[in-house]
Formats: sequence, structure tokens, C-alpha cells
Amino acid sequence: MKQKQSGLQIGSIKMNNLFVYGTLKKGFSRNTVLKDSSFIGQVKTKPLFTMIDLVYFPGVLEIGNTSIYGELYRVSDETLQYCDAIEGHPDFYKRIEIKLPNGVSAWCYVLDHAKYEDPLVISSGKWG
Repeated sequence: MKQKQSGLQIGSIKMNNLFVYGTLKKGFSRNTVLKDSSFIGQVKTKPLFTMIDLVYFPGVLEIGNTSIYGELYRVSDETLQYCDAIEGHPDFYKRIEIKLPNGVSAWCYVLDHAKYEDPLVISSGKWG
């Protein structure tokens, strides 16, 4: 197996690491999207972000000094594309590659901080 960007190449199937922190987490409304994916574990990011409250779900800004708490999954390209559609990538959320404190790279959905001038901040970095 060879390492490729935010995942592994297994034969002809590319698997991607996906960090989730909101409605895609276990026990929340959109987690069923990840039913065929491998749950790797609970993780947190490096303290480089800001989590904001968007009433029904959280968002993460690609600026700040907060660690975001979430879950790491290994997902197929197909599942990643489905998540992109759900999250409105690239028009609402933007999918970026982040490096977790353990050195693992993962995809993560973030918001454009320029569009959120005075957001309600979730200072703990934990949602739900």
C-alpha cells in the first residue's frame, strides 16, 4: 500500500482520511453517509482553527488558535464525493487537507473566514 495525499491506495481503490466535527459524527443526522466507511477514532486538530455556531450545525474557520475535536474516518472516493455534495464543496464549505497532531493527513471541511465577520464562537472546539 502506498500513501497518497490524505489516504491510502489499496489496489485500484483510493481510500481517504476524512476528519468530521459536526453532523457527520456518530450519533448525528448525517453519520449514515459514513456507514460503509472505517471509523478510525476520536481525534483533535492542531490549534489552528476557530469553530463557529451556525445554529443547526458547526463550521470551522481556517484561522484561529483552537483545536477542533472530531472523528477520523477512512472513506472511499465515492463517499468523499458524496460528502462534498452534502457539505456544498466548494461553494459553501471548502475541503482542505490538514495534518493532525499525530502526523496523519486528512480532509476537513472549512468555511471562508472572510464571510463571517462576527461569528458566535464555540471556544471549546467541541460541538454536540
